[in-house]
Order: sequence, then structure tokens, then C-alpha cells
Amino acid sequence: LPFLFELRCILDWSCTMTALTMYDWLKLEDIYASLYLVQCDAKLSRETHQQGERQGFWTKFFSGICLFLCLICVIWAPMLMYSSGNPTNIANPVFDVQMQIDLTIEGGQFTLYKTSVCKVAFLDDAVKAGFSPGSFLDPYDIKDVQVVCCHADADFLWLVPSPTIKTLMDSFSSESVLISKWIFTRQRPKTRELATYTNPTNETSRSDLQKVLNGTENIVQVSNLYPSYFRITGTGEVHILEEAQSLKQTNKIVSPDMVSGNLTLKRETQSWWSFTIDNSSFKDGCGNINGPAVITVSEEVPQGLIGDTLSKFSIVSLYITFVLALGRFIRLQCADLRMRIPYENLPSCDRLIAICEDIYAARAARELTLEEGLFWTLVKIYRSPHALLEYTKSD
Repeated sequence: LPFLFELRCILDWSCTMTALTMYDWLKLEDIYASLYLVQCDAKLSRETHQQGERQGFWTKFFSGICLFLCLICVIWAPMLMYSSGNPTNIANPVFDVQMQIDLTIEGGQFTLYKTSVCKVAFLDDAVKAGFSPGSFLDPYDIKDVQVVCCHADADFLWLVPSPTIKTLMDSFSSESVLISKWIFTRQRPKTRELATYTNPTNETSRSDLQKVLNGTENIVQVSNLYPSYFRITGTGEVHILEEAQSLKQTNKIVSPDMVSGNLTLKRETQSWWSFTIDNSSFKDGCGNINGPAVITVSEEVPQGLIGDTLSKFSIVSLYITFVLALGRFIRLQCADLRMRIPYENLPSCDRLIAICEDIYAARAARELTLEEGLFWTLVKIYRSPHALLEYTKSD
């Protein structure tokens, strides 16, 4: 427990009749504690060791090899915890998806299309339905790969009044672009259940979009709206799948190109937006659903207490908080060992322990003059290397 020694000493000094100051009290307690450790080390190891006798195998094993392995584990444990080889990892599939398309205008964003009616299927189910995945997905666990198929029609009506549409069209600028936004929901990690990916595209004609808004056209072609493959990390970040990004399209492998499609404003009894994709590679996996589609690879996450703890730290923060702090503590224990030789390598510390016990006895008898006198005698011994050498000679 932190500060336990200091708390005990301060409380004892506050409640005990003594002639020593608080700092002198702390010095005495530190001297007595160090002498006790020296005495234990002398009785446990040095009394049984003969000069010139080599260290035994079991001593080296427990004091050397085990400590070496512990330090190696401390260095590599964070990497193992955040890697896919962590034995406590469990599948963390996506169970809910939301996709929307926003239009950036001067002063903010305006939502054109949004749907949360999405079908999320595991890859093995999509393969049974006739879907042909890319070979670059083979290294991943089949439980981590999912096919997301969303319905083309938006789940809200287009009820924007004419003055607002006119203001929206007037707000168009050279920097106005369409932004696709995917929101994936998983059970873990806690407090980071939502994983979001946004991708702006400026390959859409602004004039065509204005024609759709003013009613002269119904369809606008949207190119390279979002990538086909996503990788959702254990920390809740969404990236483009690296293997798919570097893959070239072949006749047997699904194209990793960006997804394009048609954004349509349907005007019937009521009006709503619809988005249909052009990529034919998703037809086998999505069937009759021709809306936004994507393939996700959700990384596994640790479970239990380890998972809840790791979800609050990145690997960098874990190293700074635990590994470097522990390394600093061990380094302090091993640094400047030569400065401890006069106080730790003592042939005999019985006389010094006897002086400390006499100080405690004088304090208990309320002989405060004797208590302080013995304390300053002990201080003089520690200040003089010759006196310390004389008092610690073996009998």
C-alpha cells in the first residue's frame, strides 16, 4: 500500500511522548528497518555460505532465471494482450449498423440519406448463399468477417420545405462535398461500443445535385463514396482493410475498389432518398438488397477484467503507466549499489540494533533525555565510518 510506512510513523510520532522531531523519528525508524533487513540477510544466506563456495543451481534459478523471465514478460505482456494471440480474446461481431450520407455546406452539414435497416450476416452464411470472398480474407477467422447489406430506401421522409431547399442550394460552395458515414455497434469494448468511419468524396457533380434538389432531375451519380472493406480495431477505430487496399482486381477476387452508386430522390405520394450501389460483387451476398453494402473485419478483444482494463488504455499508455513505471522502480533498486555498501554489508549489526532497542525502552520509560542522547549517539556512529566499522565488527 502506498505511504503505509509514512502514515504509521507520522501517527506514532503524533500519539507518543518523545523528545525527537518527526524527521528524527523517521530517521530512527529507517535505520532500524534497514538493520533488521541486514540481520535477516546475514542469518538466511551469509551464515550458511562458505567463502569460495559457488552459488547453487536452485539459488540461480529462483533469483536469476525467474527474475529474467518476469522482466521479459513485463516487456512483452502488453504486446501479447493487444495481439490476436491473446488466449483470452473472444469474437466481437457487429450487431447493428447505420449508414448515412451528408452534404457539407457553408456553416455545417445537411443529412440527405440515412438508413439503419441493415442485414448483418457472417461470412460463412454469405458463402452458403453464393458469395465469393477475396482470398485476402483467408488469414482472418471466419467469425470475425461479416457482410453488411443495407436497404436502399432511407428510413425517414424528405420533408424539407421549399424555402429551406432554396437556402440549401444557395449555401453550395466549391468545398461542398458528400460525406458517407458508417456507424458500427459492438458489445465491446465498454464505453467504445460505437465505431465510426467517415469518408468525403468530391467526385459528385454539384450541378447534378442541385438539379435533383430543385426537381429537374431525380438521380445523381456518386463515385467512390466509401471503401468496400473495413477493419474495426479492438479499440473502436475503423480503418480500410490493408490487404484489400493493396489488392489488384482479378477475375476471381472481389474488387477492393471504392463503392459507387446512384443517389435518388424518389417523389411519389411522399418523398424520400434512396441509394443503390453499382458494385455487382455484393449481389450474391446481399441477394435482393441493393443498398449500401460493405464487408467488415472486427478484431477480437479480451474478455473479463483484462478486457475492461485494456479498453481504457492504448498500448502506448499501458507502457507509460505500467511498464516504464515498473522499470523505473526496478532501476532505482539496482542503481548506486556501491553507495549502500557501508550500510548493508555489515559483518554484525547486533550492537546497533541494541542501541535502537535501548532508545525504544527509554521512550517507554519516559526517560526522554536518555532517548535523545542515545539517538544522537547513533547519529554520530553513522556519521563516522571508523565508528561504524568498530560497532559492526563480528564477535
